[in-house]
Amino acid sequence: MVIACILALPAYALCAERLTLEDSVRIALENNPAVQIARENMRKADAMIAEAVSRGMPKLTLDATYQRVDRVPTASFGDRAVELGSLDNRSANLALAQPIDIFGIVKTSKEAAKSGKSGYQYALDAQVNNTSLDAKTAFYQVLRAQKYLKVQEDTVALLEANLKDTQLKYEAGTIAKFDVLRAETQLANARQGLIAAQNGVELAKAAFNNVLGRPLDTPVELVEPETPGFVDVDLNSCIEIACESRPEVLQAKSAIELGDKMAEVARLSGKPTVAFRWVYNRNFDTSLFNPRESSWTAFLLTSISVFDGGENKAKVDQATADANNARFTYQNVRDMATLDARQSYLSLKESEERIRAAEKGLEQAREGMRLAQVRYRGGVSTQIEVLDAQTALTQAETNYVNALYDYQIALAKLERAVGGKEQFVKLLKPSTQTTQSGA
Repeated sequence: MVIACILALPAYALCAERLTLEDSVRIALENNPAVQIARENMRKADAMIAEAVSRGMPKLTLDATYQRVDRVPTASFGDRAVELGSLDNRSANLALAQPIDIFGIVKTSKEAAKSGKSGYQYALDAQVNNTSLDAKTAFYQVLRAQKYLKVQEDTVALLEANLKDTQLKYEAGTIAKFDVLRAETQLANARQGLIAAQNGVELAKAAFNNVLGRPLDTPVELVEPETPGFVDVDLNSCIEIACESRPEVLQAKSAIELGDKMAEVARLSGKPTVAFRWVYNRNFDTSLFNPRESSWTAFLLTSISVFDGGENKAKVDQATADANNARFTYQNVRDMATLDARQSYLSLKESEERIRAAEKGLEQAREGMRLAQVRYRGGVSTQIEVLDAQTALTQAETNYVNALYDYQIALAKLERAVGGKEQFVKLLKPSTQTTQSGA
């Protein structure tokens, strides 16, 4: 196997990694671009907080100037000429500026930035939940396709055996040639279904690799997880925790706080500003009229906007509208979370009932197939009875496979709907039914 892997191009073509459900989710979260974007937004939020904090911090600047003139101006005092400067003039200024946050605009801006970070964090949590659901869904779809392929393979094997029995009966002269043709037709149709099932597996694997951010032709080998038991959860509890803990709802709620803070920042922007400034000057070329080598000056500056043409009011109106829209969005998101939780809960309960019905139907179909084969071989029934029993068995097996994986996908959707695995665990009641056994 090692040599084959070395010689093969590409190497991963012969070296499939067995992935569990947890492995699949982890890889998807590592490679998914939307998750990476959400994580970068968290870094951006930290930088925005740092920027808001810096607006209230002192600023220290150093300026240096070098000037050379073509000639030094002079002044005459009687018969004496006195130079008023020098050819070279070098100086440096060290300035310290400290804004004084009298009206709290810096503080409010910092609080707004923190609210923005909370929103980005909830957006990241929501994207993690969505990507986890996509990975789980793709994982179960591969297993579903493989199980369906096994159903088709078993169907073909049974029909091949039936064809052999039919040919033997025809050679013995107990049935007509038409029965052989009918058995061959049924087998040919089943083989077409087998080809479609094989293609379905390849498509499901390609979709799985796409969700995990891997090359589409990467070999896929999955570890079948233990079938989860039926969970005992309450619809009202699901809706309540979804409205309280789902990241999308929390993100919309934080947007209200952010909108209010930004509206306050806009209002405070029209207030007077006050700042303290201290400047130290160093003169490297003294002269008669500038004999001091160093000096400093302190200022207390204030700026009042007398008329801005309505600019600040327009900004306040915009920010207020954004804050109001955030409230409308929050209510809409809560409604959508409520609907999603209800739909996911009902889908889960529907899948439970379908599994129970499919298990019973599969048991009956298997027994019906067994009896039909015994009767046919004993010469007390027709070939049509066997073919009908085979069709019913294939349908029953397909129904069971679909119900089984629909339930697991529905469980993953309900987990996402209430805000993630941690929140879902809180909903579970002590009494749950036993794990479903494979039929």
